[in-house]
Amino acid sequence: MAITAEDAAGGSAAGTGSARQGPASRGPGGRGLDWLGSHLRRLTAGRPTSELIGRPLFWLLLILFILVPCASSLVLAVSPAMFDQGSQWFTLTYLGQAFSGTTAIAITNSLWVSAAAAGLGLVIGFPIAWLTNRTTLPGRRFVPPSMWLVVLLPSWLPALGWERIVQADGVMYRLGLNWPWFTHLIMGPGGVVLLLGLRSVPFTYLAITAGLAGLGQEFEDAARVHGAGRAATLRLIWPMLAPAIWSALAIGFAEAISDFGVAATLAYNSNFTLATYQLYAAINNFPPSFPAASAMGALLVAAVAIPLFLQARALRGRSYRVLSGRTRQPVRRRLSTRGKVSAIGGMALFYFVALGVPGFGAVSASLLADYGGSFSISLVNFRALFHQADQFGPLERSLAYGVIVASVTVVGGFIAAWLLAQRREKSSRLLDFLLLAAVALPSVVFAAGYIFAFNLPIWSSLGIDLYQTTTLLVIAYIASSLPTNARVLVGAVSQLQPSLRDAARTHGAGELTAWARGVLPVVSRPLTMAWLLTFCGIFLELPISQLLYAPSNPPASVAIQDNLSNYHFGVGMAQSVFAVCIALVAVALVLGGYRLLAPAGWRRIGAAGRG
Repeated sequence: MAITAEDAAGGSAAGTGSARQGPASRGPGGRGLDWLGSHLRRLTAGRPTSELIGRPLFWLLLILFILVPCASSLVLAVSPAMFDQGSQWFTLTYLGQAFSGTTAIAITNSLWVSAAAAGLGLVIGFPIAWLTNRTTLPGRRFVPPSMWLVVLLPSWLPALGWERIVQADGVMYRLGLNWPWFTHLIMGPGGVVLLLGLRSVPFTYLAITAGLAGLGQEFEDAARVHGAGRAATLRLIWPMLAPAIWSALAIGFAEAISDFGVAATLAYNSNFTLATYQLYAAINNFPPSFPAASAMGALLVAAVAIPLFLQARALRGRSYRVLSGRTRQPVRRRLSTRGKVSAIGGMALFYFVALGVPGFGAVSASLLADYGGSFSISLVNFRALFHQADQFGPLERSLAYGVIVASVTVVGGFIAAWLLAQRREKSSRLLDFLLLAAVALPSVVFAAGYIFAFNLPIWSSLGIDLYQTTTLLVIAYIASSLPTNARVLVGAVSQLQPSLRDAARTHGAGELTAWARGVLPVVSRPLTMAWLLTFCGIFLELPISQLLYAPSNPPASVAIQDNLSNYHFGVGMAQSVFAVCIALVAVALVLGGYRLLAPAGWRRIGAAGRG
């Protein structure tokens, strides 16, 4: 039945009493609801359901498990009474103390040392990533797994190895090398920068590798067509890798400024105080001063604004989406004989300094029954280790923690990296600062924040008892690993074009299937590397484990520390060596599994580090 204009007009007239007076009858509140509804419809128009639900849920989890513990640690500096750590509800005394005396010296040392270490990590890591991924470097297949060994070693282990080599009456002097100048160089700021810089190399390598995986051959070909040489071509490629480069610098700075292992060993024994050890001393003193530690932690978090500001300024207004369905696989450049010799020599020097010296120190300590009284080799420390009660329990727990945390974190890290890539949104900039600040917050303060936040009476009244449970430890592991994981992935994710997902949707794929088919193959290798990075970082993590592990269930790092600190140094070093070997087997299984099980197309797209 057709409706004429007259019918419509009559209907409108007949309905005047309701239709026209409806809005007026609702009053201002009704108009406000109408505006709110239309505004919400505009915000949600065209957005998938997963984004409408997933993004708020993601932010809720970030607030609950990263922001709340971090805020608890930092608020404690100005309001000790809120956490029953004093009588003052508001005070600036502890922040003022952080700008004076030995604390100010320690913070200043940490700032310039961290900046130098991040720069050193980029100077070493970028050439290694380029040689491995874009040239015919001999033995390049062994570079990715060897990088995991550098990451896997806890920072205190290389520091102890170097001390054992250069200290008075150490191995160097016993071999007849009387070099006090070298001892002075290592046992001081130079050695601290060296060790922290070497720790930054794997993060740089991973970030640059992820960026190179999405940088096609067409850009280099275009430069060569216009007569550019190798140096000019590199100058063209360098700006395209800016997100990965700045991510590497930011991670290196944040990791160095929050490191505790080097600060508590080499730096402390060299009378070169860093902020993390000064912070630890405030907590470990009797009585402990948690507000003073929180004040130092607040300043370290504020320091993260430096690389974040530089990164935002450098990347402002630029797009780095160079990866698409038409990206061509790059061709490896053949090195000349001279180039091969130089590259192999440089790589050998890096691994000798990063792994050879600390490895020799750790293994020698585990094989000497009298801790250096002689050079006699003995397996007595390993025999004592295997006769200890529950010698495999801590390792099994750490393996389980590492697998669970890495699996959860790689998903959250990808989501965070995707949000970070949307740099036009204010929420992305806020997320960028939140994640990087969480990296810079020393682990001991982060763990203390979990104690304060989740030991409050409000949780017990809600029936949530997480304190001193394995669940809280795993949550803290995930929260501490997510920021670094996201920073590593952001270089690769920034290169993804929406067309990869849209193409799969065009062919009838659902939303999740579109991500799996259009995006996952492109980033499968960076995701695998991020998984391994998290696993290696958690397996022998110490500060968070020490403060939050469940009673009678210590992870491997706590069990090792107990042996090292209870006059069982040789047994502790033997346990460290054994744990590193176990972790290396796990890393080899993951890398081998990816090589064997991943489809050929996946490996071809993300063929980082392969021949």
